[in-house]
Amino acid sequence: MRPDARLISLEINPAFVEEGLRIQEPRLTLRQACATALPRILEEEGVNAVDAVVSSLPLSIMDDAVVDRVLDVARECLAPGGKFLQYQYSLSHRQQLSRRYADVAVGFTPLNVPPAFIYDCSQLSGPRERRLEARPGLGLLYNGAIACVAMIVRAIQEL
Repeated sequence: MRPDARLISLEINPAFVEEGLRIQEPRLTLRQACATALPRILEEEGVNAVDAVVSSLPLSIMDDAVVDRVLDVARECLAPGGKFLQYQYSLSHRQQLSRRYADVAVGFTPLNVPPAFIYDCSQLSGPRERRLEARPGLGLLYNGAIACVAMIVRAIQEL
């Protein structure tokens, strides 16, 4: 982060919040709250809009209504030109993101444990005229298959 940047982190698990409060970083604000409370938290912190929202919420195991609300508030809180980054272990939410953002790029990070897909969503600065949807290429699917095999091998080794 830039020296003048702020990181506002929301976490619902009290144990994680307690541990996070030990971090000695003046640019970090840690709040125990659901991601759907982001607009209220930003208002309380005196922030009008953010340059980026980074999420690693497990969308595939969350209630659909909560997922929609989280994705909506994240988009509403972004400044023009802002980005929404979402780490996931599947491509199941690509359509939901494509409905909210003009540009949804899908990447893959094998260094994450376990390896994950990264949705990189660009915010619109004006009215939406057309929807662009990223489609995974062969390389991305190959990387995903390798990641799945690696996770299965790890699970078998731990038995």
